[in-house]
Amino acid sequence: MISIVIVSFNTARELVACLESIERCAAAIPHEIVVVDNGSADGSVEAVRIRFPAVQVVANDENVGFSKANNQALPLVRGEYILFLNPDSELQPGTLERMLAELAGFPARAAVGPRVRKPSEFTSRTSARRLPTLWTEFCDATWLDRLFPRSRILAWKYYAPWDGAGDRDVECLLGAAMLCRTDQVRALGGFDESVPLYLDDMDLCKRLGDLGRLRYVSGATVLHHYSVSTKKHPSPLIKRLGLQATYQYFVKHRGRAYARAYVTVVAGVGVVAFVLGFVRLLGGSLRKARRRWNEARVFVDWAWRSKAVTYTLPRL
Repeated sequence: MISIVIVSFNTARELVACLESIERCAAAIPHEIVVVDNGSADGSVEAVRIRFPAVQVVANDENVGFSKANNQALPLVRGEYILFLNPDSELQPGTLERMLAELAGFPARAAVGPRVRKPSEFTSRTSARRLPTLWTEFCDATWLDRLFPRSRILAWKYYAPWDGAGDRDVECLLGAAMLCRTDQVRALGGFDESVPLYLDDMDLCKRLGDLGRLRYVSGATVLHHYSVSTKKHPSPLIKRLGLQATYQYFVKHRGRAYARAYVTVVAGVGVVAFVLGFVRLLGGSLRKARRRWNEARVFVDWAWRSKAVTYTLPRL
């Protein structure tokens, strides 16, 4: 049996669509669904209880965060396998069967992830990626991986020139849809509740990767309506959270010296972005200049205060 765990926070419409997709696409596979709601005020709990009475609902009085909410479900699930699924995701026909076959039939694998995509794309490049290094984050911050998306060196983070059309072992899967072995997740203690937003799935993948291989399966697809909750928050804050999450990943898994080197890289990228803003202005584009300066301000401000400040966001 597969246990499907969904953490929701003010995403009633998307959550209902997600559960409807499970009804359509997972009827042939024994499964249970546990929804952990983080104090939603949009009627999410009531909608699930009325429309899907077989779904087990854990209704928190407040938002305890993504990691802790997932961990609340671990003592409740009965399946041999556990699928962590975002409420703004929708299963496609055959996805769960394909993922289960790719995990159950290969004992050396610790997790399997599908091809996650928006309605307008073939695949999200974050569906399968390498774990962070100084080089991957430098190329990402400077947009070199986007300028040269097929470069084995500059787009190394996303396995370029691979285009996601075939299956492969990867270092990190997208936490929006990831199938794992329940006993292994429990043995690891579930998600690390001390890590910040945007680090939770990377951290779990790093620890699962120490137990077995992680497999991306192109033939299994999940439709993802990205970041429904985070869209409610300003993008500079979201960017700072991403920087802070990567910094703490380096502290935890590579040491403080490596993390301090990351701060230096971020500061350097910020200075370069500031200069590029003037270049854009001289080229006659005030809009592009402002975008570069806003980016520079986020990078430099975070690097300057990183040793004393941990940026926070209302839990999602």
